[in-house]
Amino acid sequence: MGIIAKVGTALQALFGNIAEAAAQTSGVIVRKRKFDGMSLARTFVLGYLQNPKASDEDLAQIAVQCGVAVTPQAIDQRHSPKLVEFLKTLFHRATKVVVGSDKALAPILERFTSVNVLDSSTIGLPDSQQQEYPGCGGSHGGGAAAMKLQTELDLRSGALSCIEIEPGRIPDGAARRQDVRRGPGSLRIADLGYFSLAVFAAMTLAKEYFLSRLQFPTGVALLTGEGVDLLQWLPKQPGYFIDQMVRLGKDKQFSCRLIAWRLPKDQANRRRRKLRQEMLHKYGKEPTAQRLAWCDWTILVTNVPIPMMAPKEAVVLYRARWQVELLFKRWKSQDLVAVLAGSTDIRQMVGVWARLLAAVVQHWLVVGSVWGDPTKSLSKVSEAIRTFVGRLAAALDRVPQLERVLADLCAVVAKTCRRNKRSKPGTFELLNNVDLLDFRLT
Repeated sequence: MGIIAKVGTALQALFGNIAEAAAQTSGVIVRKRKFDGMSLARTFVLGYLQNPKASDEDLAQIAVQCGVAVTPQAIDQRHSPKLVEFLKTLFHRATKVVVGSDKALAPILERFTSVNVLDSSTIGLPDSQQQEYPGCGGSHGGGAAAMKLQTELDLRSGALSCIEIEPGRIPDGAARRQDVRRGPGSLRIADLGYFSLAVFAAMTLAKEYFLSRLQFPTGVALLTGEGVDLLQWLPKQPGYFIDQMVRLGKDKQFSCRLIAWRLPKDQANRRRRKLRQEMLHKYGKEPTAQRLAWCDWTILVTNVPIPMMAPKEAVVLYRARWQVELLFKRWKSQDLVAVLAGSTDIRQMVGVWARLLAAVVQHWLVVGSVWGDPTKSLSKVSEAIRTFVGRLAAALDRVPQLERVLADLCAVVAKTCRRNKRSKPGTFELLNNVDLLDFRLT
């Protein structure tokens, strides 16, 4: 099945059987007058996809395009706890639909069955949601109530492998995704929030691969059993890259590769400034001298064998984790998923779930139209998709027309949506040619 057919099938399922099942589960349709589960889902999800700031009048207009002639007042009356539950249920079921391209983003990614970048983003919620989604306060926790989107993006296919909703106060290291098996030959890339020797050992036992930075101050020993002080040992090693098999941990030691390189002075100093700011903000004290000295180095750990991944390739792959951060940025800055707009908590929560659903649908369309093309700006493609919402709404029940709309979308973005010129290569270019990497920047 081609990618256009995959996207079309996913859209028809979401706005068809999945929507009807969610309507029955939530009880949002008591008796059918105008809306059924399908038209209700299409109105709110496509309405917020077309315009993240959609008013009741905007939603009423998209409802007409979905075959339901209603007034803005009718849209207002639809806002209820059952509508919130309907959209929430629909979102959880939508995230089980995986849409990925057969075209890999770069040859380096084809060495693995999947290349999953794991990260999270937090959305603050109305205080009324704190029982279900307790927050942790602070600038990132969103106050009394917040939810965390534990998200995995497969760089190979572009698929959103998973989006799990957890309470905002749960740290990344305790997320359910830590214990998930992704299959032999898969690669997981995650930041220090997910660092766990026990998790790495379980992945190795399952023949899965990981790539992570080394957590300070994890104990390191050579394979001979001799413990080393990295800050004393690393400068004595020859070459630009240090690539050494080591044992990590103190009690239950774990063997893996350690890949390290010294940073330029200006970048190391930027890291130190950032570290000081974070320590003062969180703990009200300065970092230790040893922790500051650690900023001179980037240290990665991995169980990927040398023939499968050279040190320079490890650098590029670890940098690629920022693609999920850019995804979060598009969701928040373009799709406004974290905006609490509305006069009541119910209206605010309707907006949260509808915008999240719109972001998922938008990503399916991005994957279907440009994944694997390093010349395209994914943010520009995301905006271009909004202009096709009306045609999508009219074509959802007719397969040939829907595939024609999706083909036209592909044709439009093929001629437009090019990335702005940059002085340095981006992630997609680096994945296709690691020799373009400027080590002074890493």
